[in-house]
Amino acid sequence: MGKRPVFIILLGIGVILGGTLGYALLEGWGFLDALYMTVITITTVGFQEIHPLSPLGKVFTMLLVGSSLFVITYAVSYFVDTLAEGKWKEYLQRREMKMAIQSLRNHYIICGCGVVGREVIEYFTRARANFVVIERDLLKIQEALQSFPGFPYLLGDATREENLREAQIEHARGLLALVGNDPDNVYIVLTAKYLNPHLRIVARAIIPESIEIMKKAGADYVICPQKIGGLRLAAAALRPHVSSFLDLILRSEALGLTIEEVEIPSSASLVGKSLQELDLPGKMGLFVVAIKSKGTSSFELSPNAQTVIQAEDVLILLGKIDRILEFQKSMA
Repeated sequence: MGKRPVFIILLGIGVILGGTLGYALLEGWGFLDALYMTVITITTVGFQEIHPLSPLGKVFTMLLVGSSLFVITYAVSYFVDTLAEGKWKEYLQRREMKMAIQSLRNHYIICGCGVVGREVIEYFTRARANFVVIERDLLKIQEALQSFPGFPYLLGDATREENLREAQIEHARGLLALVGNDPDNVYIVLTAKYLNPHLRIVARAIIPESIEIMKKAGADYVICPQKIGGLRLAAAALRPHVSSFLDLILRSEALGLTIEEVEIPSSASLVGKSLQELDLPGKMGLFVVAIKSKGTSSFELSPNAQTVIQAEDVLILLGKIDRILEFQKSMA
């Protein structure tokens, strides 16, 4: 609620309290009689006075009526202005968004909506992942909404605990710390890890020296755009076709391809079956690029057809986004 409606409410309460106090002091009435007289006066219902008024009481009543008319006029003008400027619609949209954010579960929190943040929003939108953005600069939010309308956001400082809680961090799956300076990102990582120790945190480091600091603060993965940018530039020069292929997979909207990781729950029907039995390429157009077994840090690349799927294996899949989502739902 803005300052103006709060001011109107306080004015209304002030008129009622002032009228009650005035009648009590000037006329010597009890609280209930004074309050009743105040209410029927400011609402102009036309009821007769409960007690005869003294000359001073009549003057006070005229002043009370004038004050109440001023408050009513001021409130009506605000209401008309709000409707005329579309603020009411904006209020309803904010309320709807707040309710949507409160219902988020197993989602991602994107802290920062700058150049890097918008790239993440684009990728998450194409991957149909649930996310909410926290950004203190309204202009950056508005610029992102022009390209990706309707995504949920909170206008505020991501370093503040109350904003992270409002983004449902206790129920989140992951968080990305992408604000424009390393100290803030470190603080976001520390606060997020404190609020949700099981959260997977990815952080952006402006300078390479901050990478280890962020990892010690609790980040699971830290990316420095300077280093990544240098590697991509070198790869584009030395292996142009490989770079083009990766760009095609990661950014092509026309093909709708993506590389996704899917963890196999112990209750899934495909546990104990081989890749040949599943025939994911033939049935769903999905290709198993690699498999990471539970308790291991390495990947089995290009697994053969006889590889048996075990509970809590992580499959790295290449395929259409819709087919991967369908595959994930089949195991729910």
